[in-house]
Amino acid sequence: MLQARDRGRHCPEEGLSVPEREREDSGGERKLMSRITGLEETGQVPPKVRQIYEAVIQMLEEGMDMEDIRVSTITERAGIGKGTAYEYFDTKDEIVACAVVSQIRWIFGWLGEQLEERTDFADQLKFLLDTAERKGHCSHSFLRFVHTMTSNSEFNRMIRNKMNTEEFAPYRPANVFGKILRQGTEQGILRADLPMDYMIHCIFSHLLTYMLEIATKDCFQMDATDLRPFIYRGIMGELCRPGAFADQPYHPE
Repeated sequence: MLQARDRGRHCPEEGLSVPEREREDSGGERKLMSRITGLEETGQVPPKVRQIYEAVIQMLEEGMDMEDIRVSTITERAGIGKGTAYEYFDTKDEIVACAVVSQIRWIFGWLGEQLEERTDFADQLKFLLDTAERKGHCSHSFLRFVHTMTSNSEFNRMIRNKMNTEEFAPYRPANVFGKILRQGTEQGILRADLPMDYMIHCIFSHLLTYMLEIATKDCFQMDATDLRPFIYRGIMGELCRPGAFADQPYHPE
């Protein structure tokens, strides 16, 4: 059985002495626990870390401020001991940052796979709108990404540093959307004269408008269902080559 060896490292968040990730097995051999970064493949995330991630995301989606979340609250909801969290993370901020990065990575990885299964740009766009409306966790993840990229807090800079790594590159929204835009351009559906960065911003900004309506439905007069065809036509009308938009009409699902 592995036993923790406290190396006396201090945790500023709750005044605890945090064990190093060094463990001693029954034969007296010391081993180091793997450090969690939030960038691991889903299958590489230890079960207890997944429980921690789920607890953090639940609290954030319930509207709890990051400043109000404590390690003890996370571990209680996750159903594990507080000391277990420090076997993988140094601080509360690191726990929450890794949970957010992992969720954004998973959501955009899943979206990328789903979009690749659809070869027509109009179908891909309808899928994005449908996912935003029917899967609330996707909208929350998208809006959390926007907040992370626009906030200059130390915590959000920590998240951005993780998302700026090479490991995260395939899951950045710009790369996920860029792939389907290049495909649509090669198929002759989308305009070839527009800069790719502008086309990505076009999709991103329209989706943001749609998701804000879904997430803050009490703040606006227009229902998301009524707004959806305008979002679709706005993207298609701006990005499609002349004459192609008429071949891609909006049909509610």
